[in-house]
Amino acid sequence: MLLSAPPRTGGPDSMQLGIYIHFPYCLSKCPYCDFASRAEAVIPQERYTEAVLRELRARAPQFTEPRREVVSIYFGGGTPSLWDPPQVGRVLTACRELFDVKKGAEVTLEANPGTTDEGRFTAFRALGVNRLSIGVQSFADSQLLVLGRKHSGSEAERAFRTARAAGFENVSLDLIHGGSGHTVEGAARDAASAVALGPEHVSAYALTLTGLAEDVPMAKAVRRGEIELPPDDEQAAMGEAVRNELARGGYARYEISNFARKGFEAVHNTLYWRGIEYVAAGCGACGFVRAPGEGAFARRYMNDRSPERYLSRVEETGIGEASSEEVDRDQHLRERLFTGLRLAEGLDLAAPEQDLGVEIRGRFAKVIDRLVREELAGLEGTRLRLTERGLDLHSEVAVRFF
Repeated sequence: MLLSAPPRTGGPDSMQLGIYIHFPYCLSKCPYCDFASRAEAVIPQERYTEAVLRELRARAPQFTEPRREVVSIYFGGGTPSLWDPPQVGRVLTACRELFDVKKGAEVTLEANPGTTDEGRFTAFRALGVNRLSIGVQSFADSQLLVLGRKHSGSEAERAFRTARAAGFENVSLDLIHGGSGHTVEGAARDAASAVALGPEHVSAYALTLTGLAEDVPMAKAVRRGEIELPPDDEQAAMGEAVRNELARGGYARYEISNFARKGFEAVHNTLYWRGIEYVAAGCGACGFVRAPGEGAFARRYMNDRSPERYLSRVEETGIGEASSEEVDRDQHLRERLFTGLRLAEGLDLAAPEQDLGVEIRGRFAKVIDRLVREELAGLEGTRLRLTERGLDLHSEVAVRFF
């Protein structure tokens, strides 16, 4: 039910903005990866940078009125640490010139072990990158081989120490559990190894081969019977073992798969989970912008996933957009419920009510009451928060609202 005509934006959070920059090039393509990425021996550094700069200039007017403050810039991929630092510097300079970037905004760059050295990390740090996300995935050489990773466990540790030597005080490590031959004990050892290094943030994901953007080689191998993955109950036990190790190490679970020391929760991904707008540029990047006036509430756009086609599109039109969709208030509400309940802090239902001008608490009163009775969630005032068990069953819980 629409309560009233809502304002263009709905509170202080909606005055925030994120910027996502995608770099699609890698040294090799991992067999489980469905991101827009391409293994290339020779990367068109200058041409790709020029395309991203042109797209940022074309996109900026959509996001500058009313005024929004950029609180996060994120370089994802692919392997952005392969992007030459001077080119990354050009992109950061453009972001600061085109948008109102908050002083001290989180600026993250993804890196893979074996693709950087201290000099390169130091150059990124000098440009204003203040957070590194290192794709470790595992510290066990046997699992790295299964996952198609090109680095070793010792190289993963070396990458972290190199980041520290370059002056990074905010480092995140990515872990994946559930590959072929992985065990509960192995997953726990990976988490313990991460804790021993002492990063500020850890992302720990179960290997997922369904619902992906493309049919990846590892999924095909599983269907052919060439690879056997651990059963679901064992995967769940791995997740629990990882969470226990991280909790013992002082990392709080602030989202289903993300853990941090206090004050180091990832700003950028939290924007997605809270339904905040974000500019996106680069091959395969997706952006989200509120729509002015009446009609659709917002618009989501998706850039071409092929580097060659992306470059051609930008050079011809100024943007790399391959498709888009209009997002109405009801769809955005469903998305806000789904993503907001991923957070351990839960979702303040009053915020989307004000933002969208729709009634939520009465509409879903029976669903909420059942979740509370089943101890899958708690309702404190207007904040709906999933319990630990509810977070583990998030997808099953969230679909009850649909």
